[in-house]
Amino acid sequence: MEANKPIGWYLKEADQQITAFMNDAFKDLSITRFHWMILRNISERGHINTWEFFQEVKNFVTVQEFGEIIQSMVDRGWLVINSEDKCSFTAAGDEAFRQLSDLQKERAALMMRGVSDEEYKLTLSVLNRIIENITQQQASM
Repeated sequence: MEANKPIGWYLKEADQQITAFMNDAFKDLSITRFHWMILRNISERGHINTWEFFQEVKNFVTVQEFGEIIQSMVDRGWLVINSEDKCSFTAAGDEAFRQLSDLQKERAALMMRGVSDEEYKLTLSVLNRIIENITQQQASM
């Protein structure tokens, strides 16, 4: 790989590679990295408000794609959505999450092989600083 490309190239390439790598892990189950993102957040939070959570991920999926992903998991019996638009696991969804979690952990370990905790934390710190700088500049314009 050629060095000294713009940071945006590395960010996009990393995102595309991560997405393809995780989608490959989940392909036999007909789910994607974005299904996993939703499941992981429901597990961490207990539930998500579907519209509010879409606001967090709208840079990654369209509203139509998001709706299709949610609906596919409702159709599988993994999720239920109540009248307040709160989306949570069913018993089957909780079990599916546990099984998928093991698969995701295996892939994440392969992906992060050779990357120290310090390198990972530094990378996140730098990216966070870039995001904050841009956000501050946009707010002042």
